[in-house]
Amino acid sequence: MESVQSQRISGDPNAIHAPYLIQRSWERCARQSGDLHTDPIMLSGGDLKERLVRHTALLQAARPEIEILAGMVANTDGIVLLTDDNGVILQSLGDTGFLQRAEQVALRPGVSWAEDHRGTNAIGTALIEGTSVRVHGGEHFLQRNRILSCHGAPVRSPQGDILGVLDISCDAGKLHAYALKLAAMFARQVTNRMLDQAGRGYDTLVFHRQASSLDSIERAQLLLNDGHIVGANDAAIAMLGATWQHLLNQPLDAWMHADWRQAGNLPVSIDTSTGAAVVVRLHRKSAPSIAAPARPDASEASGKRADALHTPPATHGPDAQAPAMLPEPAPELRGEFERTLKAFDGGLAVLIQGPTGSGKEVYARRLHARCARSGKPFVAINCGALPESLIEAELFGYAPGAYTGANRHGSLGRLREAHGGVLFLDEIGDMPLPLQTRLLRVLQEREIRPLGSDKAVAVDFLLISATNQDLDSLLRQGQFRSDLFYRLQDQRVQLQPLAMRQDLPGFLCTEFNRLGALEKSLTLSDDACRSLAAYAWPGNYRELQSVLRALVIHSAAGSLLQVSDLPEHLQAPHASGATGETPAMRGSHTSLRDIDEQHIRRTLHRSNGNISETARLLGIHRSTLHRRLKRLS
Repeated sequence: MESVQSQRISGDPNAIHAPYLIQRSWERCARQSGDLHTDPIMLSGGDLKERLVRHTALLQAARPEIEILAGMVANTDGIVLLTDDNGVILQSLGDTGFLQRAEQVALRPGVSWAEDHRGTNAIGTALIEGTSVRVHGGEHFLQRNRILSCHGAPVRSPQGDILGVLDISCDAGKLHAYALKLAAMFARQVTNRMLDQAGRGYDTLVFHRQASSLDSIERAQLLLNDGHIVGANDAAIAMLGATWQHLLNQPLDAWMHADWRQAGNLPVSIDTSTGAAVVVRLHRKSAPSIAAPARPDASEASGKRADALHTPPATHGPDAQAPAMLPEPAPELRGEFERTLKAFDGGLAVLIQGPTGSGKEVYARRLHARCARSGKPFVAINCGALPESLIEAELFGYAPGAYTGANRHGSLGRLREAHGGVLFLDEIGDMPLPLQTRLLRVLQEREIRPLGSDKAVAVDFLLISATNQDLDSLLRQGQFRSDLFYRLQDQRVQLQPLAMRQDLPGFLCTEFNRLGALEKSLTLSDDACRSLAAYAWPGNYRELQSVLRALVIHSAAGSLLQVSDLPEHLQAPHASGATGETPAMRGSHTSLRDIDEQHIRRTLHRSNGNISETARLLGIHRSTLHRRLKRLS
């Protein structure tokens, strides 16, 4: 091996080829050589898709740099790779010919290049060392990887967490001295863009020793909330002689002369706490932009007001969500959903059963959004929430003066409001027996008689009912009419608890992004995602959305969320961080070493005892799983 000295690539202080980093990596690999894998650990298509969704903010921030860099290295038989914080390749782009050769060593999306999977390599070693690394040819620990020359540089969050690695790889026979410099420079640009994305809603202070560099890649940046530092890039850390740990959540006054408060778009010269003179520019946050619905013109508005006199409202209460804003159904339900939709459009009544919070109303709304009556009213009624004394008037309406205290103009009633559209009866199992009789008559005759009126009114609606109760049991106990039951269940749908979703990790990430994480550039770590997926979720989707919304609100923009950021009851034992390792030091294999017995056995059961499938789901090699199972037996 080369002598232990650093070889600086001119022009970028972070682009250093340091053989001592290679030596340290070899020493680590030698201690665990029995656990290194000749066969690559490859995620399934579904697992890779989940990981891509989880790292949407990083992928969006890196896209311009990857495309530019790929164009630069394509003519020199090079490729550009972007990984996540565990070394799993998310994206690859560059020379087509070399991409095909790189497949031979599994340099492709979905493969883990963590150091404890693939030995010394630029991706895995950069994650552990937290700095730019070149690993050329024979410096790779595993023989099969020595055809490569790799140059990796970490991309950081505004809180200093390593989010991934930007890597340039090429044939070992074509060493390019500039590749490490390029990787480091473009990784810093991605880091800056992540900071910009996370900075919406915060003041941003930009500074440098030279005014001409305030718009350059070398600029130092701080995110400020009420004068306190909530984010920084590595240039700011270097110029202030600090660490993220010492800088974050501290008042900027402790690091810079208070004159920074006078800064604006015009640069101001001030002194830092180290005595260095810098030029600063302050971009104050703008009010959050909330997309307002488009205003119709006067003629359109008057037309809508006229229509409203004759057309009942399409939705009622706080549940008027656009179909695009509703969570996607579980993959295993999509085929059944299409069959249910066909039956629903044919006029059959749909009965949805499932535990509280399992998404019964969401399912009903998706049926309405896709059915032939999607442009017509959707009227939702919670049968368990209506006072028994008012339930008939609420459902069937009443004539003017029907009873004391009634509206003098009378009321249409919810069933007439649903005319032409869809009626959704939630918690149908809580409907009193006398009212069940009246509802049965409506379903048979398709007409209603408002209270205080002797005139029948025709109604036409498609019917969806839902309950979390066992209607078969209520039938046996005589608490639910059998003739009504058989009218409600032409097409039955059984929703499973959230924890039984086959795509739960991916769904968690999609919901996290949908509920605001993407706007704040938030990312869930592997351990945090595993802890969320391992939880039983007794409150199902309702509980999940409550937890995810709270995480979005309380997390600093740009954060890589760890298990410790989750509510205490969601912090699974295996991911408590008791090992003392930082996220950058833990590949997916290392972080799995502390997985508890219950999690392994649950995964084995889920895979029907298939060892290969269990190892894939856990992200470990088959031999490693065999050793762990021996210890458990």
